[in-house]
This record gives sequence, structure tokens and C-alpha cells, in this order.
Amino acid sequence: MSDMFSGGAIFDDRSLKIAFLQDRPGAGIRDGFMRVLRSNVPDILAFPEYYFVNSDENSVLQSLSRRDEIISRLGQWSRDLNCIIVGGSLAENDNGHNYNRSYLIDSGEVIGFYDKIHLYRNEGDGLITPGKEYKAFQAGKLKIGLMICADVLYPDAFEKMRLYRPDLIIVPTTSPYRPGETREAKFARDNEIFAGGAARANSIIIKVSASGSIIGHRLQGRSLIASPGKILWRIEPEDEDRSALVIATLSGDRQNPSLDIDVHWA
Repeated sequence: MSDMFSGGAIFDDRSLKIAFLQDRPGAGIRDGFMRVLRSNVPDILAFPEYYFVNSDENSVLQSLSRRDEIISRLGQWSRDLNCIIVGGSLAENDNGHNYNRSYLIDSGEVIGFYDKIHLYRNEGDGLITPGKEYKAFQAGKLKIGLMICADVLYPDAFEKMRLYRPDLIIVPTTSPYRPGETREAKFARDNEIFAGGAARANSIIIKVSASGSIIGHRLQGRSLIASPGKILWRIEPEDEDRSALVIATLSGDRQNPSLDIDVHWA
């Protein structure tokens, strides 16, 4: 884990470097993106929801057979890059129940996980079980909250997360494509859900969206960063189909942080 986590308050006198991938499910980390990461190592690397579902799989549950392989790969990336990884999410079977689970991995070891509470209709062919509680995890001086996709559609989710006092909430997402939706409608929804949610939780929010398609459904890469009451940065609508590695450096007060963005396109 990066030395910066052993020091003072994250948003007071230190910067936090967060990398996240907006790419098609099954893409892994492209060689060009890995070269960028190795030369500009982040403190946190995050992936989208169901990011390890392959293009030839007809259900997210087909990825269950590769669960150990996926966790091993995430652990290896965490060790190689010496960073915390938010592993997007993957289908997980636990005591006979299937979950949409996001893992938090540090130095190659799992330090926590969160199971999605608010599922899409018929998610995983109706065979996914909803999680039961919101969670945030301590990593040195940093507290990271996890939510997944449709969780953000419920304002009380942010209010419950606020009780954990997270510095940062990371939201792996697959955003379904909405034909004919205007730029104004997209931005209004971002403000309501994410700027409003950041205010309710009193935290920075990183939304990590996939691009391309999953299980035959087109996606829109709606990745963004929000602080309480404000969208700090977003992928623009004309770039929603593109693959990108985003490196965001945050510093200062979490209510009004300084933000430097470096976007690398595939």
C-alpha cells in the first residue's frame, strides 16, 4: 500500500491518486494502459461493475467458474502496482447464494467486500441475491465506501453510508444505453444522483462505468467524479463509447477539492 496512507488526513495536506478504467467488460488492462499505470502508479485502481464477464458469456453467472482466477489476477495487479484495488464487481457464490460482489484488495490480499443491495430487475437471470448492509473499509488513514450501480438510485443509501464517515465512495457501474437521451437530461441526472448523493454522504464519489456492451446490452460510459453538491469531472457524452484510463489526483478540502485529471484513450 502506498506510503501516503500512513500520513495525515487525505484531503487536508496530501494528494490522493485514483486510477479507473472505463472499458468494455472482458478487456482486462490493455498493454498501453498498463504501461501508463507502471509509470504513474496510483494509490487506488478501480474497475467497473461485472468487468470480468467475457463477451462470449450469455449470463454474468457464467463467470462464476473463473472466480478464483479473477481474484488471483486482481491480487497480482495489486502487488505489482503496490496499490489498493477496487475490483469492479463479479458474480460470487457464498453459502449457496449468488451475489454481485465488489472486492477491496491491498498488497494482494482481500481486505473487504461489499454485496450489491439494489439489484436490476432479473439481474443474473433472477438468481442474484441482494446484499444486506452498506460497508466502508479503513485503509490506513483513508476510509473507502463501496456501492454498486443501482444502489445510487436510492437516496437513503447515501444517508446510511454517511454514518461510516467515508473519505471516498467508489461506485462500479454498468450504465445502460438510453437512445435519444439529451446531454441536458444526462447532466441533470448526474447532478441529482451523484452531486446530491455526495452531499448526503459528505464524501467524494467516483463512478466507474463500463463502455461497450455486456450480455448483448449496449452500455454508455458515464464515469464521473462528484464532491458534495457538485460534479467535478465527467466523461463527455460524445466519449461514452470510448475506452479510457483516467488518472485523477485529488487534494485539499473534500467539500471543494483540487482535481487534476489525466485521461488516456485506447
